[in-house]
Amino acid sequence: MHINAVQTDEDDEQDMIRLAQAGDTAAFGWLYDRYLPSIYRYTYSKTSSRSAAEDLTSETFLRAFRAIARRPRAQLNFAAWLVTIARNVVIDHHRSGWSRLAVVTDEVDPQVDESIGPEQAALASVGEASLRGAVDRLPDDQRECLMLRFFAGLSISETAAAMDRTDGAIKQLQFRATNRLRRLLKDL
Repeated sequence: MHINAVQTDEDDEQDMIRLAQAGDTAAFGWLYDRYLPSIYRYTYSKTSSRSAAEDLTSETFLRAFRAIARRPRAQLNFAAWLVTIARNVVIDHHRSGWSRLAVVTDEVDPQVDESIGPEQAALASVGEASLRGAVDRLPDDQRECLMLRFFAGLSISETAAAMDRTDGAIKQLQFRATNRLRRLLKDL
């Protein structure tokens, strides 16, 4: 029964992709709703700025909407294709110099979680800063693998497609990345 539910979900997605490729905006809206959280997490992980992540996520879906009709009609790995677009949008963003402005504006209007006390907020920010620093010290391919798997929430096969590798290579890369990250955090 579980396998049939998974298969139906995949079939629904492929149907929505085909409809979106044919110009159905409601079908593209369904795909947007499904992938918005993972693309936002991915862009946020690359910018550390909520406003920049929102803008980059919007730009990603705009580019996808404009290009989906030109994609081959054969089965499209939409998640991997969307992450590839997001990656290019992030690269364009960093090259443009707008990334420095986004960081400055986020610092002017900090997001504060008022449900926790100042001590917990300080500990959370130190923990987040340590984690971000450790992740930044990983080799590019390991960092990208972890970003796609844990920030964007992609599956092994979606990550493999986005990184143009096999599922086995991604499993191995993720294993090496998490072990190295553990060692880096231990040294802090």
